[in-house]
Amino acid sequence: MSLKSRLAADETLFTAWSGVPDALTVEIVAKQGFDAVTLDMQHGGHHEDSVLRGLVPVLAAGKPALVRIPVGRFDMASRALDFGAEAVIAPMVNSVADAKLFAAAMKYPPLGERSWGPTYAFPRHGKGDQAEWLRDTNQRTMAFAMVETRAALD
Repeated sequence: MSLKSRLAADETLFTAWSGVPDALTVEIVAKQGFDAVTLDMQHGGHHEDSVLRGLVPVLAAGKPALVRIPVGRFDMASRALDFGAEAVIAPMVNSVADAKLFAAAMKYPPLGERSWGPTYAFPRHGKGDQAEWLRDTNQRTMAFAMVETRAALD
């Protein structure tokens, strides 16, 4: 069951937060009783390579994976999704323009502007028809914008 469907069913979920950019540490965390695992690139030590390597044990444990990207790095949202994350958390979304950029990076056309990279994402995470997979991916993935400042409220 996807993270999105579990949240839609009002299920209470507990997610572990990993700030240590080491796949073995992430694997140990993923095998615990948490419902999901978040890899933190904002305040944690995770970077693009450690997210790629860290998502493997999370997915192998059958857990949904989330990634908190660095401030303003909306390009990392699509990378995290390509690597297997079901959701991306964007910190410091301070304007409508920020929110639109983040949303566009999260979804394939016609809903967004996420680029299609079939050499990694589809072979690794896809099954069957590519067009169907793109639609399903748009429905399954989630974007969480963090509203943290007065400017974001205005």
